[in-house]
Amino acid sequence: MAKVASTPPFEPHPARDSVLLEAHSRPFFPFSAPARLIGLAFLRGSESAEVLRERLDNFARSHGRSPAPEGAKHHRHELPQGLFRWEEHTEFTTFVFLLAGEHARFESPAADIMRNLPLPEQPGPHLVSIDIAFVEDPEGDAAIHRLRQSILSHSIVEDGMAEIASDFAPDEGGFVRFVVINRGMTDRRLGALARDITEVEFYRTMALLGLPEAQRIGPVIREVEQGLAKLTAELVHRQRLDEGDALLARLTMMTAKVESEIARTTFRFGATRAYAAILNERLEGMGDPASVTAPAISSFLQRRNAPAFRTCERMEANLASLAARLTRASGLLRTRIDVELAKQNNGLLGAMNERTQLQLRLQQTVEGLSIAAISYYVVGLVSFLLKGLKDRGLLPVSTDVATALSVPAVVLAMAFVIRRIRLKHLRNNPPDGTPRL
Repeated sequence: MAKVASTPPFEPHPARDSVLLEAHSRPFFPFSAPARLIGLAFLRGSESAEVLRERLDNFARSHGRSPAPEGAKHHRHELPQGLFRWEEHTEFTTFVFLLAGEHARFESPAADIMRNLPLPEQPGPHLVSIDIAFVEDPEGDAAIHRLRQSILSHSIVEDGMAEIASDFAPDEGGFVRFVVINRGMTDRRLGALARDITEVEFYRTMALLGLPEAQRIGPVIREVEQGLAKLTAELVHRQRLDEGDALLARLTMMTAKVESEIARTTFRFGATRAYAAILNERLEGMGDPASVTAPAISSFLQRRNAPAFRTCERMEANLASLAARLTRASGLLRTRIDVELAKQNNGLLGAMNERTQLQLRLQQTVEGLSIAAISYYVVGLVSFLLKGLKDRGLLPVSTDVATALSVPAVVLAMAFVIRRIRLKHLRNNPPDGTPRL
């Protein structure tokens, strides 16, 4: 579709084109019965979107047709056998062939028809093959009887203007077959119905891609749950810090495993929910059974798919719940380790306090001895001074008496000096270890 024109003189929003064209992103093409529609769906492979687009454009050119406009998400052109249309989705690419005439006969297996069709290069892993026969009323019963009657589902749609039947079982060529009996639908309504049927099969298959992931992570969840239960029981009895470290290492490994699975499956389970919602919307118009011998298509698919969808939902919820439980266990274990560390730190602080008290008493003892030792030497110096004064006749008493009288004064003076030094040291280096500026 052409690029959306801007409304002058306004500057358009960068997403204006994609938003306005979304209403026409899933078009259908009118056609009349009898006709045959063959649809294929491929997951996105490793090739870039540009490479895939170039291949599809080359396919169109090889048949003398114009390639798709730049940025288009779908395109159709005529082939000698009929109409070919490709469409890009978020996760997959679809090819649809609409055939008429001899190619539309339901008696011919779709695999045989495919061998005679020109095919573009496969864009990625093949996932869906659908074969829809659109027949008029007289040939409808014969076409339906070619399906497996034991697993047949059969609905009336479009207010009785059409019937849809399918056994949802791949035939020998891998195609899931549908029969649509037209009872007066217009070409446009028939084209819209064809689009809805193909989307039912495409989205049904895409939604079920979450089931293998759910089945894969089931044993992983059980393993981690058992390990968590055992670890929690051990947490009650383990008290030592080294034991707590070992438990924390095990818990970290389990948490990493669960978070890895969450990161790996979040997109797939989210896509399953989205595809299942679209599938249920498409099935709303296929809920009226056409006979008492076969269920309606909507009830058949909802009943068969519900266990798979619920399994995916349950596994996704189990992963989230397990991650939350691991987080709580981790918090509990870290709290236990913090308590043990606090106990150890308190013990260390108590031991340091005792050593500080011993050092203080030792310091006081050394200080007393230092006063005595310094006073002894100072008294000696004083005695020399007194002897000099005595020799010059300046000392009225004897040297020994004067020396003895100086001892108390010297001791007090030394005690005062040493105390001043200690107080100054404490001011500059307080007990909390913060130096004074």
